[in-house]
Amino acid sequence: MFTNSNDLLTGRRPVVTPSGCEVVAQRGAIALVAADLDANDAGSVCILPAGCVPVGIVYDSDDLDTNGAPTIVASVGLMTADDSDLATAWVTGITASQTGTSAVLTSRDLMRVAPATTDRRVGIKFTAAAATKAAGTVGLTLQYRAA
Repeated sequence: MFTNSNDLLTGRRPVVTPSGCEVVAQRGAIALVAADLDANDAGSVCILPAGCVPVGIVYDSDDLDTNGAPTIVASVGLMTADDSDLATAWVTGITASQTGTSAVLTSRDLMRVAPATTDRRVGIKFTAAAATKAAGTVGLTLQYRAA
C-alpha cells in the first residue's frame, strides 16, 4: 500500500456517478515517496463506482526515475481488498514514470470488465523498481459509464 492517500479514497471528495448513458471521467492522484517506488509496490489511486464499467484510463506521472537509464515500469488495474496488490491487471508495461509523461491506456481486459454491486478501487503496481527513485505524483483519469 502506498504511503499517502487522496480525497477520493478517504471519502472527502465524492465519486462521480453517471446518471444515464454518458461517459464520465474522474482523476485521482497520489503523492508518492521514494519508498513507494520498489518492485511490487502497489496502491489505490481512484474508485470505479458500483454498477459502472471502465472505458479508458489516462496515466500521468512526474519523472519518478531520474537515472540516465530509467527502469521503473507500472501496471494498472483493480486492487485487492487489502490494497496490497493488483487483483486484475488491465494494462501492463507502462513506462510513463521513467520520463514524467502521460499515456492513454486501453486493452481488451479493460474493455471486458463486468459491472459489480460495490465500488472497486483502481490502482497502480510497480512491476520494476526505479533505478534512481524520485518522489513525485502519479495520477489516473478513469473514464467510465453505467453498465
